[in-house]
Amino acid sequence: MRGTLRTPSRLSVSVTWTLAACGLMVGSLASTACGSSGDDPNAIGGGGTTAPGTNPGPTGTGTAAAPPATPAEQVKQILDARKADYGEALRTASLKLRDSLPTLAEIKTIEAGADDAAKKVAYEKLVDDMSASPEFSKSMIKFWKDTFRTGQVGNVQMGAASRDTAATFAAQIVVEGQPYSNLFTAAANTCPTYDPMANTFTGAACDTGGGTAGPTAGILTDPGILSQYFANMAFRRVRFIQETFACQKFPAETSATPKPLGNGTFTGAFPYESITGKVNKPDALIDFQDTSAVICANCHVNLNRIAPMFINYDDTGFLQATGQVQVPVPKNPIAQRIDYLPAGEGFAWRSGKPVTDIPSLGAAIAADPEVARCAVNRVWNYALSRGDIVNDLATIPNAVTDPLVKDFGTNKQNLKETIRAIFKSEDFVKF
Repeated sequence: MRGTLRTPSRLSVSVTWTLAACGLMVGSLASTACGSSGDDPNAIGGGGTTAPGTNPGPTGTGTAAAPPATPAEQVKQILDARKADYGEALRTASLKLRDSLPTLAEIKTIEAGADDAAKKVAYEKLVDDMSASPEFSKSMIKFWKDTFRTGQVGNVQMGAASRDTAATFAAQIVVEGQPYSNLFTAAANTCPTYDPMANTFTGAACDTGGGTAGPTAGILTDPGILSQYFANMAFRRVRFIQETFACQKFPAETSATPKPLGNGTFTGAFPYESITGKVNKPDALIDFQDTSAVICANCHVNLNRIAPMFINYDDTGFLQATGQVQVPVPKNPIAQRIDYLPAGEGFAWRSGKPVTDIPSLGAAIAADPEVARCAVNRVWNYALSRGDIVNDLATIPNAVTDPLVKDFGTNKQNLKETIRAIFKSEDFVKF
């Protein structure tokens, strides 16, 4: 329900996003929202020749009609027409922040405000109260389970890792106001438990399952995550990191100087020859340099620099001394580093951002400005009941969240403060 309880059309936000992403679409979106051209010839974006607020001139005088409003002017008219509705905002904020409707007393508190200024003060106080409640902790655990696509029903099966700990750890970081970067860099107690009665998180080391004791790097080494995304050559684990925390699919980055190759164009930011393929390893199990259909290297110049760090984690998410993932070719051999990168090529998060192991990968992810933007955009979409940024293409133009991203950086990446700011924002309280 949490993704469907928002007002069906957040016109102001939708139009703003559309303008920023593709200004020519605004007229059509406004037409859909405000009536088709057949309904009202004078509607914004409708079939009339007169823009609202303009004078067409006396009939028959030969005076030319004023030009129709531009897309930017149409958007401004719509945004200016919005009115704050703190009662409606309270209802949605309560459902989002604590998974329940506001109480009658809280509704009356808003209604008792003498004017919008007083209602605003009352509403923002309630947002602060809700984000400090035990229910907020539970809502954040649900949010991160949805985001990570993890979770389990009942007790952990013997020999398996808990798939609740990653979401619980992410929720703890938010609730306690820790820096968001801890999600990737924390070196201890990254598999906490949560007591809903006491509303407390208790840090704990992650289970090793009797395997090899390895490094700890936030959720990057969480056994439940690594088990959930176990697959051939560990590529699914890397996709999870990329799509969840950078908010985009591969290719992760592109070169400013793409070049034609085979039946396509190579756009990677690393050299084409820097990954394993038939060009530099004639007996390669997978030819990542193939250009006969698509340019595999566009994605794999980044993928292949991260995946080898995760090949020793087995299907239960526990680190072993030897490789655990397979290469999807006959006989399914165990993947080796040479299957990804030729000798001499190192690991990296991005071009110019080399790493040596998972903890240094976590540090590089934490320092990436696009990862910070992704975190802000995800909670923005959550508040406004939009879909997933990657799977649903619910992207957000930078101009929409730039102020929040800037504040996120200056407040030491306190995502709880960003969440409060979003629920108090003009786009959230105006309709």
